Amino acid sequence: MRKIPFSILIVLGIASCESAGNSNPIVNGTKNVTKVIDTVKQENSHRIQKKYGAQWDFCDCVKKHDSIDKVLKTSSLSNEETDKLLQRADFVEKKCKLFLTDLKSMKPADRLKHQAKVKSCLDNL
Repeated sequence: MRKIPFSILIVLGIASCESAGNSNPIVNGTKNVTKVIDTVKQENSHRIQKKYGAQWDFCDCVKKHDSIDKVLKTSSLSNEETDKLLQRADFVEKKCKLFLTDLKSMKPADRLKHQAKVKSCLDNL
């Protein structure tokens, strides 16, 4: 866990040194932070794909999770059927690691964007 924050500090330090001669530090700082965030996202994506294999796209993950959730809530399944469905849910989770989010830790504006994106996927079923 300490590697990511340390690497962010290193990248920020290098980026700030590179932009020292530029006239607008706010714009340059924002660009540098965006680069750092993109770099961290790429590193996380690579690490997740290395561990769990190729990942599905966002809407496929939303639709599959929604389908499993509906069956679990509305059907009276046998123990064997429930076990199969839960195994499928585990498989889907591994293919959707890039998109698992904790809505509680998101900012309200980001949470609304996420919910709108999910709704858009479900509207296109």
